[in-house]
Amino acid sequence: MSPAMRWILIIVAVIVGIISVLGWRFLAAAGYFTAIKQEVVAQCTTIPSPPGPEDIQIDRKRGLAFVSAYDRRAAMAGHKGVRGGIYTIDLTAPEGQWALHPVTASEPADFRPHGISLYVGADGSRRLFAVNHPAAGGHTIEIFDVAADGMLTHVKTVADPLLVSPNDVVAVGPETFYATNDHGSTGPTRQMIDDLLLKRNSDIVYFDGKSMRVVASRLSFANGINVSADGKSIYATEMLGLALHVYKRDPMTGDLVPSDYTPLGSGVDNIDVQEDGSLLIAAHPKLTSLISHGSDPRKPSPSQVIRVELAPGGGGRAGTIYLNLGQDISGASVAAGYGDLMLIGNVFDPKILVCKQSKEIKAF
Repeated sequence: MSPAMRWILIIVAVIVGIISVLGWRFLAAAGYFTAIKQEVVAQCTTIPSPPGPEDIQIDRKRGLAFVSAYDRRAAMAGHKGVRGGIYTIDLTAPEGQWALHPVTASEPADFRPHGISLYVGADGSRRLFAVNHPAAGGHTIEIFDVAADGMLTHVKTVADPLLVSPNDVVAVGPETFYATNDHGSTGPTRQMIDDLLLKRNSDIVYFDGKSMRVVASRLSFANGINVSADGKSIYATEMLGLALHVYKRDPMTGDLVPSDYTPLGSGVDNIDVQEDGSLLIAAHPKLTSLISHGSDPRKPSPSQVIRVELAPGGGGRAGTIYLNLGQDISGASVAAGYGDLMLIGNVFDPKILVCKQSKEIKAF
């Protein structure tokens, strides 16, 4: 064998080795090797919905749930005319009568909502914030006034170059908010490469009503975000980092300081802060199955709900209160608590589950 051929074989072997290691790292993070041995069941009923009820925010004082939905499969197939919407569920009605009612404003005309957040002012006024991925391109945060019956009126569009790939939003004022960027790059090819490399290039941005800036960085697919009832803590999930981050928040400046970190071992998605301060986090135990489910609805994707009970000063406990292989609901993206119930939404399918919340936390 010539020296040149020997070097070529060495280089090829090194490249194959690197690709194998990177592939193994990604598959491990995406849950490909995760074995689900036993489901954690709950008593559930189903509410029909438009496809893709990805996020749910509950106005507990009014007994009204806001649902963000659009048909992602149709959008992925290239259908330009897909317009999503915001819907409400009147939770004060008997549970058997719960249904989705459209409250979407006519503006913006190009509206494909993702994460949403409800802000309630000291005077009782309400605003709904929504991440928007217009078909025409770019990303925005849309702000709506909420009427007493839940109907929305468009107030403002926030666009900024720092909204690279927004996923979720949490409002902390009538025009101020935090948003997660799940990627630090644009375009499906570059984002796929980022995911395969498990690059920590996603971040959290803060808009103070006039300008936007990055307040937390080096995250691996930042996803859900929410705020504590006292406004002093921000919670954020890393889908590929499989973890929950807790930040101390300066209400005057909006600055965030890391204060706690909890590995959860699953592809964590949206966060709901319950009245008792506990967190409900929807999760994807097998992200590879979620990808398959997105292209083929016949392939189920396991769904999980994790409850996190934070302790003062840090720590606490976390565990699973719902786990399904995907037959009941695939690709659960949010679990919003209402009393002893939780409303579970998903990324693609036309349904919402209403389930009893288990009082028992189980290890996964």
